[in-house]
Amino acid sequence: MKIRILFTTLLLCMAAFSYAAHIDNVPRVLIQPNGDTLRCFVSGDEFYLRLHDEKGFTIVQDKQTGYYVYAEKRDGEVLPTAWVAGTCNPADKGLQPGVRISKEQYLERRREMVMPAKVERARNENTNKGNMNNIVIFIRFADDTDFTNSFADVNYMFNDSSENYTTNSMFNYFRTTSYHQLFIRSTFYPQPDGDQILSYQDIHPRAYYREWSSENPEGYDASSNQRTEREHGLLERACNYVENMVPANLNMDYDNDGKIDNIVFVVKGDVGDWAVLLWPHRWSLFSKEVYMHGKRAYDYNFQLADATGYFNTSTLCHEMFHTLSAPDLYHYVEEFSDVTAVGPWDLMGSNQTPPQQPCAYMKYKYGNWLSESDILPLDHYGTYTIMPLNSETPDRQSYFARTQIPTELIMVDFRSKTQPFDSSVPGRGLVFYRVNTLFNGNANYNGDDNLDEIYVFRRNGTPDNNGLINNANHRSGIAARKEFSPLTNPYPFLENGEFVPVFFNNLTNDVDSMQFDFTEWVGIQDYANSSYALYPNPAQQFITLTTSNEGEHTFQLYTLFGQMLQEVNTMEMNCRMDVSNLPAGYYLIKVLEREKHITTLKFIKQ
Repeated sequence: MKIRILFTTLLLCMAAFSYAAHIDNVPRVLIQPNGDTLRCFVSGDEFYLRLHDEKGFTIVQDKQTGYYVYAEKRDGEVLPTAWVAGTCNPADKGLQPGVRISKEQYLERRREMVMPAKVERARNENTNKGNMNNIVIFIRFADDTDFTNSFADVNYMFNDSSENYTTNSMFNYFRTTSYHQLFIRSTFYPQPDGDQILSYQDIHPRAYYREWSSENPEGYDASSNQRTEREHGLLERACNYVENMVPANLNMDYDNDGKIDNIVFVVKGDVGDWAVLLWPHRWSLFSKEVYMHGKRAYDYNFQLADATGYFNTSTLCHEMFHTLSAPDLYHYVEEFSDVTAVGPWDLMGSNQTPPQQPCAYMKYKYGNWLSESDILPLDHYGTYTIMPLNSETPDRQSYFARTQIPTELIMVDFRSKTQPFDSSVPGRGLVFYRVNTLFNGNANYNGDDNLDEIYVFRRNGTPDNNGLINNANHRSGIAARKEFSPLTNPYPFLENGEFVPVFFNNLTNDVDSMQFDFTEWVGIQDYANSSYALYPNPAQQFITLTTSNEGEHTFQLYTLFGQMLQEVNTMEMNCRMDVSNLPAGYYLIKVLEREKHITTLKFIKQ
């Protein structure tokens, strides 16, 4: 069966929204109105940024006094307290860590930004292939001096195309990741003067683009649409300033949809202390009719030139992959789930330096760089060879196994942890992940009607436990990660928690490839059709195992991680086992006759 039939929700169109790379625990240094220094952290994305201390106590700016103070939640709102951050122990004041806006408030913020910017793009066999020209426009505010960045460094970050394919540039990343199918060149405006970056200087100072407070009376009202008006007005003026500097014959619309393919606005300065406008993000210029040589300026990335932790190749690649249609693979709202679904195993899950490869499914569905012949079905038992995900050619890049639910698949990639652009993943080996073809990305996850599109299986990971996301790689030589089955740690399970009867073993490592056996999993059978059965299921206190077979039987109780908890040898045809002390969850009973494995039964402990 062809992969296009199984991946039933392959997009026929692509939607452009507002996206930003998620950040966690990034250090920030703030200056209080009295001159005191406050060292803290920031976490979140463009929809909601949360300042906090090292213990997770939320910090907000009191708009009336200008001081950064600890926050509390009252009547569903995150509000300032009287306690100045850094001057006391917030726990002693009865405050709680982790205070943040509600899920509903977050989703409303996201909706307000996403919905006006939504646009549909036609998709065909040539999507994300060929030569794309990315426009870069430099901006500084009215109270700024010239850029101090070296243009040579910035140009390298965007454009380096030397034959040394390990160079860390956005051009090389997409050239390599697309298997030489997509080439993104960036041109810069105003054009530099040697190594000096020239820029459009706006009519407003930086304070105009920060939120209002008593310390910043020029700022915008965050409760209104002033943020959109000011940001889009700034970008409109910058586009108009450089339009005649852009060659009229430059192909800015390689997919012929009437819009400039992408613009990166690079603004002088660092990220703001609070305002989400002055943070790296991707959005659309939907509120303005701005044209350059007849093509509408629409999709754009917003970058801060002096934000060294963000203005780098990894962030550029993450945001550009959004432009190419890829969704985020992290959960936007922390309180929806404590589980990190993908983490460092995909560019859209967590940015690494240098940027890591997207998984094969992302390359197939959103990149359009892999086809049916590159992701192969495991439709027969045998030995398979798999090539590294960062190979120069798309040959045997990934395999998929069907599950008992047609819309959920188990996929496997080989992460080689080598250059180019996969050296930053946590480890070398096979990475198994679940794909739910009903969803697009993981950003809408709410644990209810919206679930993950991709979930990476990792050690100690269960439907309710995050486990160790960095320990997802399987290979020969790693204890307890030489196989992947319902009795290993990790084990394959569906969105609903039900385990998947697949068996990968005999992993071998070569320099340039790996091999594995895909064999029949004989351990899990339908006990209703077996000569063995157990009841009740689910159970709270005891389970009774019954058989119609005479002779000696051995019953072994296992966790799903393969740890044996009990063993009973009996001649009785009914055997009672006490399970009252077991934690709630799934368990396995392995049945042996004369030391021969007969069947495996599954039960749930409530």
